[in-house]
Amino acid sequence: MNATEILKKYWGFDSFRLNQGDIVANAINGFDTFALLPTGGGKSICFQVPGLAREGICIVVSPLIALMQDQVKNLHQRGIKAAAITSGMSRREIDIILDNAKFGGMKFLYVSPERLKTELFLTRFKQMHVGLIAVDEAHCISEWGHDFRPPYLDIHELREIHKNVPIIAVTATATERVKEDIKNQLKLRKPKVFEGDFTRSNISYEVYHVKNKINAILSYCKKFQGQSGIVYCQTRKDTKEVAKLLMANQFSAGIYNGGMDNESRKKQLDLWLNDKIRIMVATNAFGMGIDKPDVRFVLHYEVPNNLEAYFQEAGRSGRDGKASRNLAFIEQKDIPEMEKKLVDQFPPMDFVKTVYRALCNHFSIAIGSGKNESYGLELSSFVKKYGFQPLQAFNALKILSLNKTITLDDAIFQPTRLKFAVNNKTLYNFQIKNEKFDPLISYLSRSFPGIFENFKKIQEKQIAEKLKMQFSELKRQLSTLENQGIIDIEWQTDLPQVYFMHERLPDEYLRIDAAIYANRKDIAWDKFQAMKHFLTADECRSVLLLRYFGQEGKPCGKCDYCLAQNEKNYSDEELTTYLLNLLKDESLTLLEIQQTMQILSSQQVQKLLNWLLDEEKIIFDHGKYRSA
Repeated sequence: MNATEILKKYWGFDSFRLNQGDIVANAINGFDTFALLPTGGGKSICFQVPGLAREGICIVVSPLIALMQDQVKNLHQRGIKAAAITSGMSRREIDIILDNAKFGGMKFLYVSPERLKTELFLTRFKQMHVGLIAVDEAHCISEWGHDFRPPYLDIHELREIHKNVPIIAVTATATERVKEDIKNQLKLRKPKVFEGDFTRSNISYEVYHVKNKINAILSYCKKFQGQSGIVYCQTRKDTKEVAKLLMANQFSAGIYNGGMDNESRKKQLDLWLNDKIRIMVATNAFGMGIDKPDVRFVLHYEVPNNLEAYFQEAGRSGRDGKASRNLAFIEQKDIPEMEKKLVDQFPPMDFVKTVYRALCNHFSIAIGSGKNESYGLELSSFVKKYGFQPLQAFNALKILSLNKTITLDDAIFQPTRLKFAVNNKTLYNFQIKNEKFDPLISYLSRSFPGIFENFKKIQEKQIAEKLKMQFSELKRQLSTLENQGIIDIEWQTDLPQVYFMHERLPDEYLRIDAAIYANRKDIAWDKFQAMKHFLTADECRSVLLLRYFGQEGKPCGKCDYCLAQNEKNYSDEELTTYLLNLLKDESLTLLEIQQTMQILSSQQVQKLLNWLLDEEKIIFDHGKYRSA
């Protein structure tokens, strides 16, 4: 099949979007490819279609467990064989996946970057028939990127093993410096660079300096009543407080943050996607895989400290191409507080070492042990046990990650996974001697084909209901089967995963790279200054954004700055004539008029309407304005 036929068969689309077709063709033809497409630009298709078109397996390097899980799930739904290797998996489980990748006709193997250096992975990788290497979220390879991941720096070594395999790198956000860094660090060979236009002409980027953010949020949610939107906060605590206030004011709102369990997050997401709730109050955990086309507004109760993250959050709106608004609200204290948080991101070196020692003790890791091992970290109990401040401890863990000492993955739900560790004959003999376990063993063997060869995801609650068994009894039976060596099991977790990159070192041998520490501090400060400039400059917000990402643009005419400039260009008579003509042929609500007359503030629109009502030139009837 050619690329278009693959696209039609598996995704149901008749043609590629702008740039996608050329990117896909370049990768299929075996050339190194760099694709920079804004959020919502269809980046995954750019490597998944070539992965299917080329012979052999496509290795996808990705930094986020949630992202890998989401893409693997989507590929399975399309009947495509795929798997992911992440932190939190046992050696046995990884071993089986790698065997399947080598022999089982698998088309996509997703790998977290820290796994690339393990002997277990490299031994099998050398034996695989690899058709394509895809680097997702490629900005993570650059120390100038907003989410630098040191293990990405080793990706280029994969091609030293498979020298003729093309590499495709994709990302949604990259400055000029980051673009060059990606190409150099991956050692791409004469790469063809495809860059999408970052201009989103249907959406506005507006910044308002206000005395009370929550009042501004409530006011704008009222204007957008009945439409889908997102309110972004920076902390879990604020998502709860803002959502509580919205619901107290009769708005249809939900909460989404990384501290919620998977079932709660999924329930909230489903309600929002199906318009059962209209406004999602969320942290940046709400983003990956969120593709609701009719998001009409994004409100920032708090802005992130870099423009890359802001641009991605704003980009969740208006994916259907219709007019949408992004509004950030800033109080006088906000920018100084952002600056203080930035300072707190880089705790003293001695404290970082103290946290490392406590982390090793917490997991009972002896000196000389721990390499390539993963542990679920309940941060609240960890900081309580050792008397740390939560944010300071978390930032210390981030420094250890930059130092290539550990990696720290965000909290993500991973269901229980198990396989039978014995053959059919041994299992049958066990059942004969242990009748109590027969219903559970029979159910597992019947319901999960391939469970003797591969780990299968199970839902304990569902199995307990099917077998009319108490949940606690099911857990006891599974534990007994594990202890008896009948099954291999990886228990469910929704904790952040800490992965140790090397064995535990004695205190006097642990070195925190001062250059990395200082460099990241400087880069974070530069990014904050760019964000501060965006929030305070007297210039079109769209032009500022495009310039930051190395593109040129014209004033958008719809951001707060452009609207303020436009107000000066119209006389009262011109505005009155425009509004009367607007209402000449149809009745409009206040919100519809405000969205059309964005050259005026909402207060000015209301003032003009009130004057026309007093003059009896228009009529207000059943919630709509029309000509008299």
